Amino acid sequence: MQNSKNSKEGMANSKKIEARKEQILRAAEKVFAQKGFQDATIAEIAKLAKISEASIYEYFTTKEGLLFAIPIATASKLFETTDFHLKMIRGAANQLRAIIYLFFSSYRDNPDFAAIIMLILKHNKRFLETEGHLVIRRGIKNIATIVEQGIAAGEFKEDTNPYLVRAMIIGTIEHVVTAWLMTGKPDDLMELVDPLIDTIIQGIKPREEETSCWSLRRVAK
Repeated sequence: MQNSKNSKEGMANSKKIEARKEQILRAAEKVFAQKGFQDATIAEIAKLAKISEASIYEYFTTKEGLLFAIPIATASKLFETTDFHLKMIRGAANQLRAIIYLFFSSYRDNPDFAAIIMLILKHNKRFLETEGHLVIRRGIKNIATIVEQGIAAGEFKEDTNPYLVRAMIIGTIEHVVTAWLMTGKPDDLMELVDPLIDTIIQGIKPREEETSCWSLRRVAK
């Protein structure tokens, strides 16, 4: 009986700790996104999270450590959602379209997270050594794998470079989202899904074949 009671108390404490960490991370995400890393303070984050500064340091030893922890949960959720949808989609081109759609959708729905990634962490070399960067790197690796599968299936040209295609997709997404954060343009990131994937597919599909890709925007209409 005592072991069962201790187990339940341990689970309750674990959930409480995770909830508190999530509370801190969401507050930090908002403060960092609005003020930038240098100008943001632990005091402001603590005030928004409605906890003491000392409580934050119980979970995160430094302000930079707190910053680096932000992408882990959000990026993991994005890639889990992506993997779930890809299992139901046939064809490499359609899978690439879905990935671009989900990336743009995630950034559109989470502008604070987008600002953290594009305006702060992207320029921090130390972030490259963190768990958050590892999660992101693993997630985008799937793009090259899909391109390789498209080549093997004859959907893409044999001389297509999977890593270059991945760089083109991720680079364009980063450029567009950064411009969107800075200028508010385009009004809707989702309007660029079809033009982006269509441009890429036109460059890597076999010359003699027409690649049939469903369009998310056309379906929506």
